[in-house]
Amino acid sequence: MKKKIKGLLIDLDGVIYNDSTPIRGSVKTVQWLINQSIPFRFITNTTMKSRSTLQLKLNAMGISVSKEHIFSAAYAAAKFVKQNKGNGHLLMLEDAKTEFAGLADSTQPIDYVVVGDIGNMLSFDKLNDAFVHLINGAQLIAMQKNRFWLSDQGYKIDAGAFVALLEFAANKEAILIGKPQKRFFQMALQDLQLDINEVAMIGDDIESDIGGAKQVGLFNCLVKTGKFREHDLIQSALQPDMVLNSIADLRECDFL
Repeated sequence: MKKKIKGLLIDLDGVIYNDSTPIRGSVKTVQWLINQSIPFRFITNTTMKSRSTLQLKLNAMGISVSKEHIFSAAYAAAKFVKQNKGNGHLLMLEDAKTEFAGLADSTQPIDYVVVGDIGNMLSFDKLNDAFVHLINGAQLIAMQKNRFWLSDQGYKIDAGAFVALLEFAANKEAILIGKPQKRFFQMALQDLQLDINEVAMIGDDIESDIGGAKQVGLFNCLVKTGKFREHDLIQSALQPDMVLNSIADLRECDFL
């Protein structure tokens, strides 16, 4: 590779940690980036936690970063909704609601139904309430459409499945905010204040990370950790620019 990369967009879950467990070498690698003054943003489709909570989680793992190092789908969705003000909002979120300061759940009329991952708090009543608002004219906002994620207990259904349910029931297409949406990567690049040809994307998801990066022309690296499965790489039409065993190998890459 001839061009020099100046900054990084790095996925969190599956690259830096698996749920509550740091991935081997991730703590040292992030500290190396800081020591080398290489700018980066953690870009994540995680919608269960706010940036402040994610910061505390990272700090507890020994990764000393600020909230500003994190660019989440929840944060991006809040920016989008604030720029497109409506009368009311139904936020299917928990901790990540704090990103929507000043836009708390509203009563009638509802203009936006914002869907994230609320885990065990999800119920038929909540889904049906969202459905009713959608058929009455509200717009569906999907913070992400990931199909599944890897927890400490194994694979779990992600928010994308419930977005698909609401899209089908209400016969309405959601506005997608998170990865692999082109808008999300462009917003993250603006936050990083670097040009496309100066940034690389590091992720474990060939669809949302690699596919999203390719949409905007970012150099991309797929890591063999997290939700990575060899047959996904073999079968996918999307092929990464580089494959790394883990983020620990980043320190040996010649593009930095």
